[in-house]
Amino acid sequence: MQRRAGHPPGLRKFLWGVATSAFQMEGSSRCDWTHWSVRDEADRKARLNGVGHLARTEEDLALLTDLGVDAYRFSVEWSRVVPRRGDWDRREMDRYVRIASLLREAGIEPVVTLHHFTNPSWLVGRAGWEDPATAEEFLRYAERAVRCLRDAVRVFITFNEPNVFVAAGYLGGVMPPGRRCARDGFDAFANVFRAHAAVYDMIHSRGRERAAVGVAHNMVSFQPASRNSALDGWAVKIAHSFYNMGLIETFRTGTFSVRVPFLMDEETPVGVRDKLDFLGVNYYFRMFLRMSPLKLKGPEYFWEDRDGRGLTETGWEIYPKGLEDVLRSASLSGVPIVVTENGTAETDDARKIAYMKEHLRAMHRVIREGVDIRGYFWWSLMDNYEWLEGLRPRFGLYRVDFETLERRPTAASSYFARWVRRRKARDDASRSRTA
Repeated sequence: MQRRAGHPPGLRKFLWGVATSAFQMEGSSRCDWTHWSVRDEADRKARLNGVGHLARTEEDLALLTDLGVDAYRFSVEWSRVVPRRGDWDRREMDRYVRIASLLREAGIEPVVTLHHFTNPSWLVGRAGWEDPATAEEFLRYAERAVRCLRDAVRVFITFNEPNVFVAAGYLGGVMPPGRRCARDGFDAFANVFRAHAAVYDMIHSRGRERAAVGVAHNMVSFQPASRNSALDGWAVKIAHSFYNMGLIETFRTGTFSVRVPFLMDEETPVGVRDKLDFLGVNYYFRMFLRMSPLKLKGPEYFWEDRDGRGLTETGWEIYPKGLEDVLRSASLSGVPIVVTENGTAETDDARKIAYMKEHLRAMHRVIREGVDIRGYFWWSLMDNYEWLEGLRPRFGLYRVDFETLERRPTAASSYFARWVRRRKARDDASRSRTA
């Protein structure tokens, strides 16, 4: 992909921020619940009401000022603003516009995600992403949402982790629509790319200088379970090529292809070449792969504490070097990189701070190598509903009491605020010396 000259709008200085998604904060009775986790009554309430963000929006936004961040990533809930096919809830959309305007007034860059995993319930049973009609419906929603937000928002993310919701929904069957069909998964991914291309063209139709458009891409540090196993090494090569680099290669070439020996050999043009102003990278862990010649369904994957840092509350390994590895791979996109999510589920603040410190240092090592990174967003501002895990994981800088919905700052929030303050002061001093 050819590198564009200049700096994307909204990304001309390094952004320090935190990230959330509308559904996880607000809940919604209009989403497709089919395969989301429900372990108890608290989870059920959270699916409907999130963590009370609708009633506490301005209170929650004030926490951003306490953190000293200059960016906030949030999403618009498609099912909330389009509750029925063809209907538009102006009042709900006005609320998202107000959030963006309040952020802009406070000097905080709004970064808006248009699709963060959830589809409206009226699409269920009618069409999934394997159907081009879903991309058309998404474009209609995105056109109106962008029109409403355009005066306040300069940075848009079309899709959050398309490799996750397509792989989990069409291969693993653990996310909606809960299928296991490689052919449908290929078609779904191709339609997501086409939808991105259409939204990209729509946003830039009035001039490229007005906005930056990207995708938030989940990347994993894959490692062989045994370094002495050629099969494990082969599995890692395939996983990295498809899961990490497939999206990047599609934006580079404009053609989506999947070539897995004995499984699928497909390619189709999707029209996304050079339609990426920045690449968001979401990174959380290293994953080990083990391939057995006796298992024909693919490699076994697992997490294991090999460096002595322990596993997180979601059972993931803590592996800061993996962030360096995936950022170097992401730089092959030829566009600026933003770390759009990085975080850990921990109730032990000391462990959360250690994770944060090590990963921030890992990112800065890559920056010193010359990789063009324009921002870092911690996941998440506060504890919220976690897709396949319910309310158990505690990713937040602010702790939420799920009974009273009270928000409490953690030691990790204070540490992050101090880090951001020091880095911003250092960056300001550097700009002054070079001015």
